[in-house]
Amino acid sequence: MYLRTLLFGSLCLVSLGGSAALAVEPIPIEGTILVTANDDTHGTYAYFMEGSSDNVTLAPGLFTYGDISPFMDRVTYSIRDDWPATWSDVWAANIDGSEAVNLTALAGLGGVSCKPVWSPDGQKITFHHADLHDDLIPCQAGWHVWVINADGTGARRVTPSGAAPTYNPTWSPNGYRLTCVMAGVGAIAIDDDGTDLTLLPNVADQADWSPDGSKIASVAMREGTDAGKTGVWREVVLTSADGADPQVVVQRFLSDSDVADHLAIHGPSLPDSVDPVDCVREGVGPSRPRWSPLGDRILFRAALPFDPVGPMYGRQVELWLYEVGTAELTRLTEDEVCEFSHSWNGPNTFPEDPEVTVDDVTVTFSEVSEAGVTTIVRDDDPPDVPTGLVFDYEFYELNTSAEVTGPITICMTYTDEDVPEGPAEDGLAILHYDEQEQIWEDITTSHDTVTNVICGQTDTLSAVAFYGVRRTQFPDVPAWGFGADGLDPHWAYYQIMACVEARIVAGYQDGTYQPTSAVTRDQMAVYIARALAGGDENVPSCGCPPTFPDVDAEHWALDYVEYAVDENVVAGYDDGSYHPEHQVNRAQMAVYITRARGWVSVDDDMTTAPEVFPDVPAGYWAGTAVQACADNGVAQGYLDGNYYPDNIVTRDQMAVYVARAFELTM
Repeated sequence: MYLRTLLFGSLCLVSLGGSAALAVEPIPIEGTILVTANDDTHGTYAYFMEGSSDNVTLAPGLFTYGDISPFMDRVTYSIRDDWPATWSDVWAANIDGSEAVNLTALAGLGGVSCKPVWSPDGQKITFHHADLHDDLIPCQAGWHVWVINADGTGARRVTPSGAAPTYNPTWSPNGYRLTCVMAGVGAIAIDDDGTDLTLLPNVADQADWSPDGSKIASVAMREGTDAGKTGVWREVVLTSADGADPQVVVQRFLSDSDVADHLAIHGPSLPDSVDPVDCVREGVGPSRPRWSPLGDRILFRAALPFDPVGPMYGRQVELWLYEVGTAELTRLTEDEVCEFSHSWNGPNTFPEDPEVTVDDVTVTFSEVSEAGVTTIVRDDDPPDVPTGLVFDYEFYELNTSAEVTGPITICMTYTDEDVPEGPAEDGLAILHYDEQEQIWEDITTSHDTVTNVICGQTDTLSAVAFYGVRRTQFPDVPAWGFGADGLDPHWAYYQIMACVEARIVAGYQDGTYQPTSAVTRDQMAVYIARALAGGDENVPSCGCPPTFPDVDAEHWALDYVEYAVDENVVAGYDDGSYHPEHQVNRAQMAVYITRARGWVSVDDDMTTAPEVFPDVPAGYWAGTAVQACADNGVAQGYLDGNYYPDNIVTRDQMAVYVARAFELTM
């Protein structure tokens, strides 16, 4: 349940003159606000506020639902005709209105496309689209969210086929994830390729992510009472990025009687298919929250106060600022028009505050001489990384228009759930990609495994990228697509890396894994003991008389062999020896695995199985173990149908056996 607190703070009324708003007492504004408004003849025009509320200029062109680009050099907007029997396209133009391009016409979409929003790096635009149907307005025909490149290429539908109507998309600051509203479901987050659809609890409509990605502002409407009157509460609600921890920050009660009085005076001026009560509620607001570039204020539209017998509700709607830190409300406009949409972008990197954070990445400039916009945008199509490295976490492209000098520090955070303690965590690194030289550099300068923060440093940022990566540690176990020659992954790559992460295997001193080396019985005891104990550090020290004369107190694998004995995995040969130097064949491997998993016992007669493979006939000495491995998906035969029980097991094959048997994944 939302915290119901009415927050008005101190109001600073501002007088705006003419059709373009002019403040009597200027209100400082970081960056640029683009506002679209309707005059009393329902004509649409747009204006910019830049630097302060009294620096107002008309925007050239018809910017219906206009959105200003992150670098404040372009605008996107929609143009409609004869609503509700309408078509509408998404356009983009320079901020002065020049070089206007009909993007959706280039894409051949047709129908209705509107409410476009720039991605954080200015490379893409999201909007909602519907095909036209006879006798149906778009909201009845069914909206769906689309994304198009800023040059009009690559138009694609985001929401899946068969999904409920979805509308009002906005971007997360990492540039690959959207939030929107799905009819009958609620607010959702979805990747811009249509994957990872997630419900956002406590997020209602018109959602907007904060610049650092930590919060979402949205508007909610719920029925209730106030002072004995029935009506609705309209609220601006803040949540965390996953929709948790809702907090109402602006709240307005609109009584049913006030709405009825207002409509009785002005009458509905809408098609029969549109509910006039809903339109008044939406218009009176608060509605359409948009974060400031620094995340310290939220811009929204509302009629506060609302006079039910005053002018038509749209003429009472103004723009307001909510101060996140102080809960203060400030009126930004005062005019006789209806401000119905707004966009806000501007610098986020300043000489006095040269640090930007998005999601889990923080960029800190040592010196900024001129403010600018810094973007930290995730990309799923990175350049190939060198052999011996494997992609992990996110790949980000970092760009800035700020004037910077000196070294730049980049820090990434991760969670223990993402990377458990061990070789995987130790192998994390941050890499910088030099586009001119087309090479990667490991720029890691620090790694705190307690706070889970890894940092790197570079002298350049423009058009570069950064990785959180995991070193495979083994150049002889290549990963897919990361070698200079585009090698396929080693056939057992994922199983080997799963065993590395589980702290079961490690490489040799020269950094290699040596996947084709034969596995000996002392090594096998080590692998099985680590798998059973949950990592090398959990294998107990023996401190006991050796069970086998050839694995004495000085033998390097004593603790592991004795642990395998205690766990009823090994019993030795008839002569009482263990023969640690003997190589392990596929039949013996099956015995190790099945005893460790408890599928067979050390005392079992394993000759009771029927024929398992042509070369593992009925009565075979390890038949029951081979059968158990086959039944549990641990080992299959070769293409010719045989098992080849006498073949020596190599280190890559061993990793496959162990990873499958213990259900390990990387």
